[in-house]
Amino acid sequence: MTQDARKSTKALQSEREALLDAMPVDASELTFTPRGDPDPRLVRLARLLGEQLARENFLSQMDGRPSRDSR
Repeated sequence: MTQDARKSTKALQSEREALLDAMPVDASELTFTPRGDPDPRLVRLARLLGEQLARENFLSQMDGRPSRDSR
C-alpha cells in the first residue's frame, strides 16, 4: 500500500470515528418499512434531499439560459 493510500485510509477511519462519536447513543435507529408507516425522520430527509436536488438542478439550468434583460 502506498503512503498516500495509507493516509487516505487513516483519514477515512478518523472521519468515521468522529461521526460515530457525534452520534447520540440513546437515539433510536432509523427504520424503513416499505409498506405501512415510514419513519417521519426518513420522510423529512427524503424531502430535504429532493428539494436540494431540485434547487441545484434549477440553478444549473438557469446558468445556461440567456437573461431576460439581454433581449
